[in-house]
Formats: sequence, structure tokens, C-alpha cells
Amino acid sequence: MAWPPPELHPVAQKLTEWSAWYAGDGDALVSVYSLAGSATTPLSQAFFQSDKAYGTSGPATAARTFWGQPLTPGTVRTKLHVPVASDIAELSANLLFGEMPTFTATDRATQKELDSFQTDGMHSSLREAAELAAALGGVYLRVVWDQTVSDRPWLLPSTPEQVVPTWAWDRLKDVTFWTCLYQDDDSTIRLLECHEVGAISYGLYEGTPTELGERIPLSSFEGTQHLAELYGESGVMLTGLPWLTAAYVPNVKPNRIWQGIRCAVNFGRSDFSGVELLMDALDETYTSWMRDIRLGKSRIIVPSSMLESEGPGKGARLDLEREAFVGMEGMLTDPNSSGITLNQFNIRVAEHQATAETLFEQIVSSAGYSVQSFGGKGDVAAVTATEIQARKEQSLNTRDQKILYWRPALQHLFQALLGIDRLVFGAQVRPEAGIDVAFPDAVQPSLRDMAETLGLLLTAQSMSTKLRVQTLHPTWTETQVAQEVAAILADEQASTPAARPAPVVAPALPQ
Repeated sequence: MAWPPPELHPVAQKLTEWSAWYAGDGDALVSVYSLAGSATTPLSQAFFQSDKAYGTSGPATAARTFWGQPLTPGTVRTKLHVPVASDIAELSANLLFGEMPTFTATDRATQKELDSFQTDGMHSSLREAAELAAALGGVYLRVVWDQTVSDRPWLLPSTPEQVVPTWAWDRLKDVTFWTCLYQDDDSTIRLLECHEVGAISYGLYEGTPTELGERIPLSSFEGTQHLAELYGESGVMLTGLPWLTAAYVPNVKPNRIWQGIRCAVNFGRSDFSGVELLMDALDETYTSWMRDIRLGKSRIIVPSSMLESEGPGKGARLDLEREAFVGMEGMLTDPNSSGITLNQFNIRVAEHQATAETLFEQIVSSAGYSVQSFGGKGDVAAVTATEIQARKEQSLNTRDQKILYWRPALQHLFQALLGIDRLVFGAQVRPEAGIDVAFPDAVQPSLRDMAETLGLLLTAQSMSTKLRVQTLHPTWTETQVAQEVAAILADEQASTPAARPAPVVAPALPQ
């Protein structure tokens, strides 16, 4: 069979385009938008054929792109790239996982194991996954483990380019991750890893760059011999878990460009979707700006009589450091002129800056964010958390929308993570009891405002010590909160003066 599956080709082409913007690689952008990289891509054909266009919804006129313009032979490429795409993806990840979400279980032993997961590199993995999801429209996370390097499983992010999903309505039914282990002119060896409810299976295939080929034993390739030792040549591990050990987290939905593609209708929408041409125009603006600077350099034009000969056949030169020249009669046509002409073009700073700012604001707004989230167009005066939230309202709304997809995916994944932890590592956990995921507020109040609020609640005796600690440290685990509460109570008891014994009153003597 053809591999990757042909029905995913439109998805792969768009992912290639988004990846080029995310990477900020000029060569990749040229490859996507022109014939320089591949003459067979639909996007390249669309640029050079006016009667065809890139897309699946029908014929249209191909858009003119700055990165798609062919380079004039003999010239050096001077195109500049503004990394606004990577900045948007990074901002999205910071909004979602600038602070670690709180995972809570009803069982004490399960909660202790959850706390260990949260402090074992999980935060960086989730932030990485969120950045990839913003750039590529979604990200896959799967449960992996290796007893030789870690005493517990972890979550591994994977980009959609090398994943083949199967959907049941809008739910992920099973998913196959594939990796190219070896490739030469004659053969291509791929490892397929299929996750389904209750089992994980591995298969090694030898084929061509465009075909999957035949299945071969896992023990026949050095990189997969350990799988054969663990699961046999069948490569099947029965987990017995009621959860899928992988998940797809869409960035935002729906994806407008893939509504007519059945296999892609459940994929998320990239933050770059719809603003590709605007980012292309921003690069063209900055390139034009720098071109003005290059051409605007001050240059002087001097008559040939001012040049000093270097000798026969060696040309002539002008010493720019020389302070005095001796004039000659009849050398200049105008006796009042020095013969030196200053040539300097205008640099259109204001025009380019206004154009770039307008394009940047439109790109950021169309991606779902506020310009203030990037540190632009804001005063430096101290502002309250409420004012910050008002300025960044669009960014916070986009964050809330993305959390709607992240929360259920993380609940499911951490149940599967704990299930593998119990199955493989013998952890005493109960993932069946369920896990709650709470994202912290994106805009935190200042310590002064927080202290005043907590002080008022404490005076009114309407807040426990545990709730005060949780409010002040929303990202702390249950174990950290319990330790802090115990320390506070111990300090309070130590600072309370000991009760004095009642005075002993001597009995009255009889009269």
C-alpha cells in the first residue's frame, strides 16, 4: 500500500507550509512557494500556472507570493524573514503552560504519584506540545516508558506529519505513529507503533519511499531487537486498560480549510491559518525597508581627473582620506564647483514602519491574540491585574478556548499514564477514580492585592489555612500545600504564649 496514505497528502502539504513559517527557514519557504524546491507540489504549480490553484475546493487564481518570486540569475538573495509565526506559537504555549496545571486525585496514593509526575519534566513536555499545536493545528501525545532510563512512564509529543489516525465520529479510535529507521536507494525500513484501547502493537516494514512494503521480523533490525525480546515477533503488548494510551489535542476547531476533506475534518486549526499571505507581505515590507537602507547609503561621484593612476593596466583610485587636492585650470567645467557630487536617496522609514505595524497587528489579531500580549503599544506605568486582563482580553479568550480541548485530553492521558505506571512499574494507584485538571489564572493579582484580600478573609474568619495557601500558590501540589499548612500551624503554636497555671490559693485558717 502507498505510504503515507494518499488521502492525507493535502494535510501533509499544508503542514509543510506551516512548518516552514514556524521554522522561519527561508529555503523552506522558497521550496513551498516556488519551483526552487519541488516542481511537483500543488502550491508551486499554482504559482506558475494562472489557470490552476492550490487547494481542494475547486479552481481559483493563484496568489502572488513574495517568497515565490524567482531569484534573478547572478544576484544574491536579500529577502528577510520576520519570525512572527514562531512568536505566535511561543506566546500560545506561554499562555497555556506558563505555569503547570494542577492535577488532583481522590486517592492519597494516586495523588502522591501525580505529584511525582508533575515534577519530573512534565511541565516542559506540555509546553513543547502546546507550541507545536499552535503551529501545526494540533499535536499528538502518547504514553512511553523505558525501564532502563526512568522508573515511571512519561508523555512524548509528536507532530502530525508522521501519524495516521482512525476516527470514530469525532473521537480518536486508534492511532499509528511511524518512524523511518533506514532509507537508501533500494529500500526504506519503517517502524509502525499502533495504539488502541487495551493494546499497543509494533510492526517493522521494508518497502520504498512511497510504499509501505512487506512486514519483516522485529529481530531482523538492530534498532528493534529489544521490542522482539519484550513482546515477541508479533510485537503486541496487551495493556488491558480502558483508555487509549495516546491522544490528539487540536489547537482550535473547526478547521475551515479542511471541511471538505473527510479524513482531516477532525484536525485542529493552526494559528497561522489564513494569515500566511499577510506574513509573506510583512517579510516583503521589511525586505523593502532594508533595500532602502542599502540604496540610501551616502555615495560620492567624482570626475575621472581626481583619480590617481595605479600604473598601466592597474586602474585608478581615489584616496578618500586625502584632505587637500590641487586644482587644475580647465579641469572643471564650473569654476565654482568642487566637481564632487553627493548622491544619497531617501530612506522611507515612516512609510515602512506604518505598513509593518499595520500588517503585524492584523496578523496577531487574526491569529486570536492582542498586540499588548507581545509587549507592543502599551505604557510602562503600573497597572492592576484587571487593567492587564482588559488589554489582553482577546489573548485570554483564545487561551480559554484552547483549554476546552486540553483539559479533557490531559484527564484522559494522565489516567492512561497512571495505568501504565501500575501495569509496568507496580505503582499502587487508582486511575479509575478519575483525575481533575485545573489551569491557573493567566493574569495573577499582585502580592499586595492578594495579601489585602487574604487579610480581610482571615479577619472575617471565612477562610481556612489550607484554602489560603492554595489561593496564594495555585500551582502547588496537594503534598506541597499540606507541608506548608503544617509549617504554618507549627509556627502559630510556637508563637502562642503558654497558658499560665492558675494561682494556688491557700485554704483559710479556722477562726
